[in-house]
Amino acid sequence: MGNQVIVTLPDQRKLEVEQSTTLYQVAQQIGSSFAKKAAVASIDGELHDLNHQIEKDCQVEFFTYEDEEGLAAIRYTLSYLVGEAAVKYGVEVADFGVNKEQFYCDFKAENTLKAADLKEVTKTINKAISANHPIEVHEYSKLDALDLFKDNPFMQHHIEQGEEPVKVAVHGDYKAVIHQPLVTNLSKVKNYKLQSISATNWLRDVNNESLQRIAGFAFADAKALEEHQAFIEKYEQVNHRRLGKELDIFSFSEYAPGMPFYAHNGQVIRLELQNMLRQLQFEADYEEVYTPFIMDETLWKNSGHWDHYQDNMYFTEVDEQTYALKPMNCPGHMLIYKNHLHSYRDLPIRMAEFGQVHRHELSGSLNGLFRVRTFNQDDAHIFVRRDQIESEILDVLGLIHKVYSVFGFDYSIELSTRPDDFMGEIELWDFAEQSLENMLNQHGFKYTVNEKDGAFYGPKIDIHIKDALGRSHQCGTVQLDFQMPEKFDLTFINQAGEKERPVVIHRAIYGSSDRFIGILLEHFGGNLPLWLAPVQMEVILVNADLHLDAVKDLKRRLKKEGFRVELDLSDEKMGYKIRQAHLKKVPYTLVVGDNEVENGTVAVRKRGESEEHSINVEDFVKQLKEEVDVLDKVK
Repeated sequence: MGNQVIVTLPDQRKLEVEQSTTLYQVAQQIGSSFAKKAAVASIDGELHDLNHQIEKDCQVEFFTYEDEEGLAAIRYTLSYLVGEAAVKYGVEVADFGVNKEQFYCDFKAENTLKAADLKEVTKTINKAISANHPIEVHEYSKLDALDLFKDNPFMQHHIEQGEEPVKVAVHGDYKAVIHQPLVTNLSKVKNYKLQSISATNWLRDVNNESLQRIAGFAFADAKALEEHQAFIEKYEQVNHRRLGKELDIFSFSEYAPGMPFYAHNGQVIRLELQNMLRQLQFEADYEEVYTPFIMDETLWKNSGHWDHYQDNMYFTEVDEQTYALKPMNCPGHMLIYKNHLHSYRDLPIRMAEFGQVHRHELSGSLNGLFRVRTFNQDDAHIFVRRDQIESEILDVLGLIHKVYSVFGFDYSIELSTRPDDFMGEIELWDFAEQSLENMLNQHGFKYTVNEKDGAFYGPKIDIHIKDALGRSHQCGTVQLDFQMPEKFDLTFINQAGEKERPVVIHRAIYGSSDRFIGILLEHFGGNLPLWLAPVQMEVILVNADLHLDAVKDLKRRLKKEGFRVELDLSDEKMGYKIRQAHLKKVPYTLVVGDNEVENGTVAVRKRGESEEHSINVEDFVKQLKEEVDVLDKVK
């Protein structure tokens, strides 16, 4: 009998097993039905596949296929199998992995694979799943692993960048370096679908070698897969990139990758969002400011952004001096505050800006308006005394609630704590975190804690909105900052006549206005509410010879009342004109014919409705004004 080791389970039960017993054998000792459900397990917090052997006393926790860890293993296994299936096309596998519910495999191909090839790749994967031959995992030294993959520079990169021993998964003649545990029972990875094949670059850097990517999604059971496929089909109908093009809202150009161009329709949406928030900020005593796009690199070094954001910043030379395009607005606001001597009576000072910022993102991560290289930020910085922290944050949360209520968004709150690369003294961080936690608890806010996800200068409250597709988006944020006032030597004169540091509250509600527009387009499926719609009404005339003057008068009247109106003066048939207005997702289609001209009325068809109704123009204007007055409804 070999040496015995003690395995401690999460419920503190202890099992005595022989050294080199596999995790699967431990699961069988717990119970045969338990073992069937086990996907992967952790040993002292480190995840392993079930064939991994236990060599010493340890704590073990098993995860099922439905658990996050089990699903990740399913998807990672499929990303590995995609590589194995693609090899028969003569490709060289470069990378594979998991991104949320999606798995992917990147490879270099002599002959470009087409979408039609996905069917054959799927067949090959299904054969491997049916055969259910286990994938073996071997460990190598870096030197031996480099020799094993001497003909694959991509795998050599992973070996050099990774830890030792190097884990290599072998399935038949195919082998690849792995970084996560695989599923040992391949029959458990059958609920998947290959979704796309696309172009990418090595390490998602446009300057690197061109590759191809096969991506798919997978779940633990067939029902979850079907539900996700239905979601994908629904999403394709409301994809903001598609709607942005169809509704002439925004576009992108090869001359400015990741930087959106807004057509008139898009600019209307941007301005309406800004004006709505501008009105609320005016009522809440915010002062709107404006700061330069480029500032001396010294400013960013002083603020701390240089150490934390340098890789994501754009630089330019002016008079042999290095300047940076601002990735954030806060340093500029600190400089404005410092222009004057402030008394404790002046605080709080609420400084707001719709500031355009630039941040370098890898080309492979760009995603419509959701991930861009320049965006507009509804940024505010509130300079407060310590005794004002709680009341100001409560006011900010109230403002956030009001804005999100306009769109009908439900939201959740998350408290993000000190990250590993924090700036400043731990004592101040502890005080800041405790202040936010106490405030949330005392006022009955429900929240979760996101450890180590705070900003480098302070903890934060993040607000996640939930859209019509059930997805969560982090938009709003409230950040407590004791560091920036220290960096910029900001002061105010307290009641004792002495200089004291203010505290800065960073605040954003839309976050990125561009991203928020993308969210709104998908949330409403392009059917934006009346106040936000670029074109609010389209007027259609029945007879150009008889009704042209009447519809022009109607347009002038409606525009004078502040509404955005277009005329359809084309010679197309009435049904075609109405369909075109529907495709443009115009909230109201107005038809003017003999009866309307004679009676001073208009035939109104509301978006989404098939019937028209006749209404007096004055009454219609009154109705429209009530509909666009969204702020009055949430006060």
